[in-house]
Amino acid sequence: MCKAFLSFILALSCLFAGAAQAQPPRSPEGREALKTAMLDEAFAAAKFKLFAEQARRTGKNELAHLMEVASNMEYGHFLRWAELYRLVGNDAENLREAVNDEINDDVKLYDRLASEAKARGENELAEHFEQVKAQELKQEEGFKQAVEKAMKAE
Repeated sequence: MCKAFLSFILALSCLFAGAAQAQPPRSPEGREALKTAMLDEAFAAAKFKLFAEQARRTGKNELAHLMEVASNMEYGHFLRWAELYRLVGNDAENLREAVNDEINDDVKLYDRLASEAKARGENELAEHFEQVKAQELKQEEGFKQAVEKAMKAE
């Protein structure tokens, strides 16, 4: 089910990306506003999905359905902002963006968060951040290999 959902999301993202690329460029402020909206909607969609899973575990199927509907609506909002932001490009642009995100954003973020947690004495939290950072580094390596493979194919 998870793979099917991810495939569905990818298909929708690609669909929206084609329409979005014909639009004129956005201002830096407009892009920042859209990014803020996407982050908010993505968090809300994930949160409601978790709430639905909890409700289902406790046998509250009607509540679970309500939360799933809310999650899907929030994800729909995310797709709307993603289209306007032009989040998805061609395969080469998407791969470049993925590598850049892993190197510049995720790894540095988790490194900073781990250091800050250690400084506060929250060693367990720091360990979680370190573990995720290691996963991000591994994912980054996979993206780099994909870039090399794509370059050899051309």
